[in-house]
This record gives sequence, structure tokens and C-alpha cells, in this order.
Amino acid sequence: MSTGTRLSRRSQQELLAATRDGAEAKPVDLLRAEACAATWRIVEAFSASSAPFDVHASWSGGDGVGQECRLTVPRATRFAVFAASLSLRVVNLASVENRVGCNVSDGYCVSANQFEVRGSGGVAAPVAGGTPIPVPPFATHLRVDVADPAQLATVRITVADGVGIVRAQITGNQQLGTGLPLGAAGAVTVDAPRGMRFRAVFQLSI
Repeated sequence: MSTGTRLSRRSQQELLAATRDGAEAKPVDLLRAEACAATWRIVEAFSASSAPFDVHASWSGGDGVGQECRLTVPRATRFAVFAASLSLRVVNLASVENRVGCNVSDGYCVSANQFEVRGSGGVAAPVAGGTPIPVPPFATHLRVDVADPAQLATVRITVADGVGIVRAQITGNQQLGTGLPLGAAGAVTVDAPRGMRFRAVFQLSI
């Protein structure tokens, strides 16, 4: 492998402070690395504390606009990007300290990941039709879960296209196991009873 593709840094670990329920955790820089030339990189992110965390990855091939993705990691994951520069930021999702690390090697792998958005029904001034859920990059499907599956019938998931026309609207108990295909989704809303906590889990193609 040409030394021109060698990253300035390939591994790092950080100890993340505990996160309280309802508090917004501050992202922490985990890795910033650059090389003279781009190649495929396999990024492995892991928790040495066996606790969940979020990863915000951004990268550039060197000749164009950079790209980014957001991942929710239960314990560890891997993904591949074509990059000359790479940045990783992490957020602890656990109520205890969480030691998070990463390793980057040259190569390519096929991967699939997820990104979780947490919310509650009827809070944060929801728009008409429910609470807006931002669609992350590389998202292909969406599934919404609540603590009591019997209450899924009271949750409505709406997907509108880029011009605001509703293209799909189902209740939580109508979801398939693979989730709702997003297609050309422009906006997603989740309408749940006031105070009901839910998670919206996006399946990613990266």
C-alpha cells in the first residue's frame, strides 16, 4: 500500500462521562486523521466498557465535498468509507462511564448499521401530525418501538415525500419486521400519546 494513503492516526480511545436520563450528552472527538491520498478504509468502533454509544463520522475523498453518517452502536460495529481524511465524534448513551475506541485499517467490507432517535409523544412543540424525526444519511428503513408492544396501535408513523405529499401512514402494530421502507422520504413524523417514550430506529446501508 502506498505511503501516500497512510493515515496520520489509525486508533484512539476516549473515556466518556456518564449520561443522565433526559440530559443531552456532549459529543467528544475520538479521531481526526488525514492522508495524502484516498483509499478504502475499514473503521471499527467499539466500547471497551460494553455499553452503547453514538458515532458521528465524517470523511472526504480529497477531491470533492465530504460525506457524513450517524450510527448507534450497541457494543461494536464496522463500516467502510473511501477517504483521505476521517473524523469520528462519539456520544455516550450509558448512565456509567464508557471507554470507547476505534481502529482504522485499509480495506473494504460490506456492512449494515443503525441509528436510533429517541423521543416522547406530545412534547417539544410537535408539528401537526406528530413529532418530526430527522432522516439520517444512508437510511433505508424505519421502525418505531415502545416499551409496551400492546400500545403500538396508538402510535402513527407518517412518511411524506419531498414536496410534502403523504406517501405512507401506518400504525405501529402494522409495521413489518424489516420496518417501513423510506424510499424518497422528505419528512417523517411519529404521533404518539403524550408522555409515551419511543425510539425510531433507522436501518442504514453503510
